[in-house]
Amino acid sequence: MPGNTPIDAILARFGFYALAPHAQPPTPDALRRQAAQAGVTLPESFIAFSKEHGAGAFEQRVGVDLPAGSPLGPVFIVDILYAAGAPEDWDALALRDDTYDGRLPLAAIPIATDPGGNLLLMAPDRGAIYAWDHEHLELDDSALDRIAADLATHGVAVDEHDIDQLVLMWEERHPGQVANPTGHGNLYPVAESYEALFGGMRVVTG
Repeated sequence: MPGNTPIDAILARFGFYALAPHAQPPTPDALRRQAAQAGVTLPESFIAFSKEHGAGAFEQRVGVDLPAGSPLGPVFIVDILYAAGAPEDWDALALRDDTYDGRLPLAAIPIATDPGGNLLLMAPDRGAIYAWDHEHLELDDSALDRIAADLATHGVAVDEHDIDQLVLMWEERHPGQVANPTGHGNLYPVAESYEALFGGMRVVTG
């Protein structure tokens, strides 16, 4: 598979480095099979990145702009870029189906994290990129209490789930009560594609 020249150039500009430089890179066909087993289709640009670079980070402080009014602030700082087929802690598909099982909307794949544990997610159906706030800053304590109480009345054992799971279950039961246009209160659009995500990256100062 040919490299992804625009993405490669941006990675070089910001000093990208691999977290496991000696790991054996997966083949594109192996990545497609892994994705198929997970029930998703990966954009070819993400497959190319995963094969050519693997999971990594930047020497510079790199971020992407967030929509106006996002509780996460104006910029998402990209701490680690995940890759498919990377060692387990940084494997995008393994993270989705293990660490974040039942917590992420849109069957989304985690492709990056910020220093605080928020994620960039990729919707596998169309490749759009979103920022995901793991703390649900859009909700205050009283709203979380109402969500838990509502789910409890429907037989959900709320003590057996974390906040992400509870809010996601509630949103799926009450889509008309979610004001966020994404359909999920803690999800914010960042880019229309994986390539566009890199095109929007910039060095963040201050």
